[in-house]
Amino acid sequence: MKRQYGFGLIIVFGMAALAFAGIWLKKPVMIWIFGILTVLCLISLFINHVVLDMNRKVILIKNGLIIPPVQIPLSDFVNFELVRIKQYFVTINVSLNLYYLKNGKEQCTGIAQGFTTRAMQNLLNEIHEIIKTDEHSGKI
Repeated sequence: MKRQYGFGLIIVFGMAALAFAGIWLKKPVMIWIFGILTVLCLISLFINHVVLDMNRKVILIKNGLIIPPVQIPLSDFVNFELVRIKQYFVTINVSLNLYYLKNGKEQCTGIAQGFTTRAMQNLLNEIHEIIKTDEHSGKI
């Protein structure tokens, strides 16, 4: 699946802009804080991933630096949720979440986020197509 870089890159560029503002204002504390946050956000952007392993029948999701990867068996899958946050008729964030069962309790994890519903819907359609293709081949 294609990675979604849009939302994360805007955060990275925003943090980098604040670090450069610290250089311009000659504020070393601001440079260090936002410089370190820029690097951490950039690293986090590149280690995030979603893998559909149809051989093992699991979805592997890794979000962020600290959060451990989540392995979700397809048998525990409940549904997807597409959440769009609007403020004053402007969409400011769209996220795709996955609900699954763990120890009999419903859990939620994020798959991707961005600015357009169309991008998240395309990603959701891609996931459904992968799962459906495997169902029709008789592997599930």
